[in-house]
Amino acid sequence: MDNNKLKDYVQNKLLLDIWVDEKGVIVNVEDGIVTLSGTVSSYFGKIHAADVVKKVWGVKGVVNELRVNLSTHLKRNDQTIAQAAVTALEWDIAIPTDTIKVVVEDAIVTLSGEVAFNTQRTRAYNDVRSLYGVENVINAITLKPSPTFDVQDVEKQIEREFQRNAALHAHKIKVRVEGKKVCLSGPVSSWFEYKEANDAAFAVPGVQDVQNDLEMI
Repeated sequence: MDNNKLKDYVQNKLLLDIWVDEKGVIVNVEDGIVTLSGTVSSYFGKIHAADVVKKVWGVKGVVNELRVNLSTHLKRNDQTIAQAAVTALEWDIAIPTDTIKVVVEDAIVTLSGEVAFNTQRTRAYNDVRSLYGVENVINAITLKPSPTFDVQDVEKQIEREFQRNAALHAHKIKVRVEGKKVCLSGPVSSWFEYKEANDAAFAVPGVQDVQNDLEMI
C-alpha cells in the first residue's frame, strides 16, 4: 500500500478513538512500518495508540516513540501508585494472591514474581498500565517451569491449538521447540493473526518463552 494512503488510514483510526489524543501524536509511514512520535498524557494512551495502529489493514510494524507527559490532574506519588497497583492485582480473580510484587520508582512500575500461565502475566500488566500516574510498566514476571515437557508433544499441542483457532492460517505457520522456547515462523496477514499465534503458543503448559518470527505479508 502507498505510504501516504496508509498514513491517512492510521490518522483517521486514531482520530476516531476516544482514548487517543491524536493532536499530540505524529505519524510517519515507510514501507508499511508506522512510527508514532510526539507526546501523550498517560502511559495507557501511549500503549493504546500503538494497539489501535496495529489493527489498521496494511500496517506491517509499529515503532512507538511516544513520550508520556503526564497531565497535572493525572499525577500521583509513588506510594499512591503502588497501593493502587496492589489493589488492582488483589481484585483480579485470575491472579493468585501474593504471587506478584510491585515496586514503583519515579512513577515507573516494576512487576515481578512467578505465575503459572502467560495469560496471568499479561493480565497483571494490563491491570496496572491504565492506573493514574503511571509513566511506564516493566513486566518482569516469570512463568513457573513445568515438571514434564516433551518437545514433540508440545509441538503437536501448539499445532492443534492453531488448527482450532479460526483466525489463524495454521498450515502456513511453522512451529519449532528449542528447550522450553517455542519458535514461530511463516507468513501472517495481520497483527491480529500475529498476536493470536503468539498467545496460542504461550497457552500450552510448560512453554516459557516464544520467539515470534512470523512475517506479515
